[in-house]
Amino acid sequence: MQSRRCWLFAAALGAACGNPNGRRELLPMELGEWRRKAVENIPGEQMPEDIRSQGYKRARRAFYESGANRLQAIVYEMNHQTVAFEMTQKWRPQEGKMAFHEGAYFVVLDGGDAAAKRSLAGQIGKVLQH
Repeated sequence: MQSRRCWLFAAALGAACGNPNGRRELLPMELGEWRRKAVENIPGEQMPEDIRSQGYKRARRAFYESGANRLQAIVYEMNHQTVAFEMTQKWRPQEGKMAFHEGAYFVVLDGGDAAAKRSLAGQIGKVLQH
């Protein structure tokens, strides 16, 4: 009986810690050498107007660290992959930032050096492919 209670408790705990919307996490805790330090949803009113006007499903912001590098990653899940591609085409280079798309996701990285951004972009790209 005791082990049955333990299993029920473990199952309840696992359900409580899971993703409440049943959506997969776009910005996982670990991405290769990168460790996530914080993550949050971005409310619509805080998004750039061009993202809101094109139609999006959700947006997540996370801060990652690897050694001395600290980067901010924002993933916008757009309604269609053509919209994510269009956002990449419209992107204007900004100092210290990098943007790319993977399927229906438009991603902006900020901080660190170019090599750090490329490293994190590669890891995020792998996650978004699946």
